[in-house]
Amino acid sequence: MNPLRRLIVPGILLLTIITVGLVGYILIEGWSLLDALYMLVITLSTVGFKESHELSDAGRVLTMLLIISGVGTAVYAVGAFGEIIVEGQLIGYRRRRRMQKKIRDMKDHYIICGFGRVGHQVAAELKAENIPYLIIDPKEETAIELEPQGVPYLVGNASANGMLQKAGAEKARGLIACADSDEENVFVTLSARALNKDLYIVARASGRDTEEKLKIAGANRTISPYFISGRRMAALATRPVASDFLDMVMHGEHLEFNLREFPVKEKSHLIGKSLEDAQIRQKSGATVLAIRKADEAFNLQPIAVSKVEKGDILIVIGTQEQLELLEKMI
Repeated sequence: MNPLRRLIVPGILLLTIITVGLVGYILIEGWSLLDALYMLVITLSTVGFKESHELSDAGRVLTMLLIISGVGTAVYAVGAFGEIIVEGQLIGYRRRRRMQKKIRDMKDHYIICGFGRVGHQVAAELKAENIPYLIIDPKEETAIELEPQGVPYLVGNASANGMLQKAGAEKARGLIACADSDEENVFVTLSARALNKDLYIVARASGRDTEEKLKIAGANRTISPYFISGRRMAALATRPVASDFLDMVMHGEHLEFNLREFPVKEKSHLIGKSLEDAQIRQKSGATVLAIRKADEAFNLQPIAVSKVEKGDILIVIGTQEQLELLEKMI
């Protein structure tokens, strides 16, 4: 709510008192508008200057009523306005309005439902790839953390009525349900799928049984952090060198590669060309690791003569700069 709305009631009362005072001095004392206004100002401001003219008994009664009602109302209005300024409510309101506008204008973004440890990591990955995202979380601390960063956010339960609509689920590209509660993730997935049948939903599950429920609710992919971390720990124990190599390639301190998927556009000039003729590696520096065909079959070892066809999705690895060059080529 606009904090200035707190001033509506005292403002109306003060305006009424001013009108009554002006009319009263003009009718009772027969003064001009300027004299009546001057008397009203010195009365309400309590500065104590001399009256415009000698007051009649009725004029004195009117003046006392104005002092009792008007001064108190004016002091209350000024105090309320000062409180709004000191507490920063007006600035906070303007920030919230700007945030709401920013959220309304978002499209093709990702919605992160839940901002715990998993949600923080998801946000960090999306930020690293310059992918727009929005966070929904019930903790008030979320606003304190994200406000200075300028990250779009909504405080509340993602499963609450209207929350996903506020987040622009109808215009979003994807949704990541990573709350700590399986029930919350199932409900969010169900609600999001009802709003947008094309939304790509990835949901967190604590166990196999929950994964099935999430798929039934409409999740495109499900993932269990416990399963992933267990598999990762086993890989580090049994294949430490290979694991270190992948970490260095994907998240190295000095050289960072990314895996990206590039759908081949309908009018792409690459359609019908072999990888050798397309010269993807030569022109961009990125490497095609695999090709998913239109029938969802994978070519896991594409060679120079492998052809790019309509509906293909190229799985590519490269630096951010190389991937940006390739995106312009496709």
